[in-house]
Amino acid sequence: MSIKVKNLSYTYSPKTPYEHKALEDITFTIEEGETVGIIGSTGSGKSTLVQHFNALIKLQSGDLVVNGIDLAAKKINYKELRRDIGMLFQYPEYQLFEDTVAKDVAFGPKNFGYKKEEIDLLVKEAITLVGLDYEEVKDKSPFELSGGEKRRVAIAGVIASRPKVLVLDEPTAGLDPVGKREILELIHKLKSAYVKTVIMISHNMDEIAEFTDRVIVLNDKYLIHSTTPDNLFRDENALNGTGLRYPHVVRIQNLLRENGLDINLEKFTVDSLINEIEKEVFKKDN
Repeated sequence: MSIKVKNLSYTYSPKTPYEHKALEDITFTIEEGETVGIIGSTGSGKSTLVQHFNALIKLQSGDLVVNGIDLAAKKINYKELRRDIGMLFQYPEYQLFEDTVAKDVAFGPKNFGYKKEEIDLLVKEAITLVGLDYEEVKDKSPFELSGGEKRRVAIAGVIASRPKVLVLDEPTAGLDPVGKREILELIHKLKSAYVKTVIMISHNMDEIAEFTDRVIVLNDKYLIHSTTPDNLFRDENALNGTGLRYPHVVRIQNLLRENGLDINLEKFTVDSLINEIEKEVFKKDN
């Protein structure tokens, strides 16, 4: 299950006074099993890019092959494509609409033609996988739930159809720190046991540093980097002109260096930072 993008460009409202170039000559490949972060300032083209993956935005220029489906072809099996690519939009809890949690989660499998017995099993499995008690919430209105629980129901609605790729647009937006951590750990759990590939748009560089294998950086419609988070954040000039800030861990590392504590992190995570500080303190004490 790979996504191969070659020379992809996209223009909104072409040949009108409102013409706007959103993407220009984008080329990269996402391989099965990767967790890929897509970052960039507002308006850099992130959402436009990922909405190509399940043809919510139709291919305009360039080549795009998703799981062997050529989106430049005249005939495309959209049902298969959209079953394989599960997409969670920003603030997905605002898109819940059914009168019970179970009905909301069942919407996708019904649309994709699963039989009733299969749907019941898929709904129970998905609700349980996202950490909710199926018997407790299945008959509740989703609007009675907390913000974090609503987010989990929305994720359950996406994974209930058993997608091969999970695309998340700002999955932790609007949540408190505890809620953010819980959702990220849930995504990591799903990636480990259920969904093969995860693609995550985020403005939070700490999330990108900790939870992704590779990061794609867009800036003003162009792709400027496709590399590991560690390589990206180790380069002090990599984010120049993007409006993005380095993760807190990187900034703390640099501040400590300026004050005489020479720390070099291999991974830009809080745990790595704490471990390195402890090592340096231990050296000084001995």
